Amino acid sequence: MNARLHLFDDARARRWEPFALTRPAAELVLGALRLWERAVRAWGVAYGGHLAHARLAGFREDEGPGALAASDVGERAHRILVSSRAVVRSPPRELPPVPAELCIDGTTVGWSLPSGAPLPRPRDIADPAAAPRTEAGLELEGFVLEQVWELVARTPAQLREDLETGMFTPLASAPSSGAGGRQARAAGGDGPPIPPSRSFLPPGAHLLGDGLFLLGPGAVVDPGVLLDTGPGPIVLGESVRVCGPARLEGPLYVGPASTILGGRVCASYIGPACRIRGDVEKSVLLGYDNKAHDGFLGRSCLGRWVNLGAMTTNSDLRNDYRDVQVRTAEGAVPSHLTKMGCLVGDHVKTGIGTLLNPGAVIGAGCNLFGAAIPTSHLPPFRWGATPEAPPFRLDRFLDTAAHVMSRRGVRLTPEMRAVLERAWLSVAGAD
Repeated sequence: MNARLHLFDDARARRWEPFALTRPAAELVLGALRLWERAVRAWGVAYGGHLAHARLAGFREDEGPGALAASDVGERAHRILVSSRAVVRSPPRELPPVPAELCIDGTTVGWSLPSGAPLPRPRDIADPAAAPRTEAGLELEGFVLEQVWELVARTPAQLREDLETGMFTPLASAPSSGAGGRQARAAGGDGPPIPPSRSFLPPGAHLLGDGLFLLGPGAVVDPGVLLDTGPGPIVLGESVRVCGPARLEGPLYVGPASTILGGRVCASYIGPACRIRGDVEKSVLLGYDNKAHDGFLGRSCLGRWVNLGAMTTNSDLRNDYRDVQVRTAEGAVPSHLTKMGCLVGDHVKTGIGTLLNPGAVIGAGCNLFGAAIPTSHLPPFRWGATPEAPPFRLDRFLDTAAHVMSRRGVRLTPEMRAVLERAWLSVAGAD
């Protein structure tokens, strides 16, 4: 298929708090893949970048695609525009030579636009279902995410599917045999067993279950670690280290250069360069997050560059066992989930002993401290744990962000600095 793919954030995706302020929705993770990575694998075409809010112009992470304005897309190539919220399972093999709506269960989620066809109007991108009809239509297999916390709720099942079918960043290393002579399988499980190597697990480390277990190059598992693949596959990326005592339970993906410092980690996606300790369950950590101390994190999603102070703990279950309400700027929204933790935006820092209620939403750039339990909805860039707290001063916030990133060998580029500054001005600048 000779075309170029773009994911766009519609009006609902642009309200996906607390992440939409500082990152395109396509950069969020479902299972073992970011949404744009999943779309590229499904469509099998080149990716041209995200169509997101103008405030995010210049966004780019990990040398990946950037955020674009519609004027940057052009009209000369065949373009596929799909909502960031649409998870396409099976795209068409051929695209028509005329503009066509792309639909899932009868709802418009994007367009196929041949060379020369104009882009949809901004109001149509904001609400594709209300856009004028095109000459043709294509029904796609897949589903549409309505709320951002669905990414958390779907994590265990989608992660298991992705890891079992090899739908994750390929690992260059040769995995090795498991305990009792079991052998790790190649991604997807279709190839012959990889020859064993006794160096892959030291004495005192144990592998349980018959599920997939993969080690990336340079990954190290210390004595005192138990790896249980019975509930699902476990994949440890390049240069991951797991320190004992620890218990890892699948389905679990740990990204490159991350360190598990001890505790229990299960059914989660851990992004690159994270430091994890304590009890982490059914959660998504986008990357470069620091949870190096004890404390529970359950059914939650952390943006990038989050630091959870010692004993920071969230609850994912109400005392009355009723469905969790997620607090947003628009009010409390039913999650339709009995168990739901917290959503924490990029560059959030919490002080020691911070407690987070079920459904808490902590805006990007907040610095939480003090004895009070933070409110269940904290606007972005607060210097404190209540909505009445003053804004985190822009110069101090940017200096802190640059310093924290430099400690991991990552530079805060002028473009990303501008993204954060525009985010701050859009909310805290009015205070």
